[in-house]
Amino acid sequence: MARTARIKDDFGTFLIRQTGGGERMLFENESDRYRFMEILKRTQANFNFKLYAYCLLSDNEYQLVLDTNGSDLSKVMKSINIGYAMYVKCKGRLFRDRYKSTLMNEKDEVLKTIGALHERSKEATEWNSFCVYGGKSPLKLDWVTPLRKEDDEPAAAEDKECRDCLHTIEEARTKLSSIAQDTGQTVEELLRDRDLRNQMIHDFRKRTTLSLKEIGVLFGGISESTVCKIIKNT
Repeated sequence: MARTARIKDDFGTFLIRQTGGGERMLFENESDRYRFMEILKRTQANFNFKLYAYCLLSDNEYQLVLDTNGSDLSKVMKSINIGYAMYVKCKGRLFRDRYKSTLMNEKDEVLKTIGALHERSKEATEWNSFCVYGGKSPLKLDWVTPLRKEDDEPAAAEDKECRDCLHTIEEARTKLSSIAQDTGQTVEELLRDRDLRNQMIHDFRKRTTLSLKEIGVLFGGISESTVCKIIKNT
């Protein structure tokens, strides 16, 4: 069955729904949610979209209300989902199908949707909030509780985090194939997007123990010097 073409609007406001694939819950604990918010904040800084609302109350779904603000929605969502897939160790599919996007053309429709997300929780919670409500100016994610530890914390914390790192190029190839599958692409198609490729190189450097040479081989025969430049500039 052919895919339904997405509505493309580089300055549209969308309700985004993404569900898990059943092999693993999207959010198994609070640490997962914190990491997702960190990835969301990084992606928002990279693409400069306006985030109006988010909801992470479900263990197997997230919802966002965002204005693309000139960015390509598909690239924004790939960046979010690929970043999170890199963090999660899942043998099967992490996401169930593609994300669903609904374009909202009227301000009242946007406010109603934001209100509906807010009402899902009777009490205030950091996993169900909004950046714009009642006509206030859009905010970036600066108000979110900092999620990343400071660089000057003991190296032992990093060692603990890397216990789940990928250690061989075979494991990394399997992970890369899984990410491509989650986004409905082949590995070759995934790597054609230079920005996403560079982001993944950066993420694989953080989440694996591969050498620069091995990362270069993994991503199509890139030289060590090029891999190094990409990591420094991403």
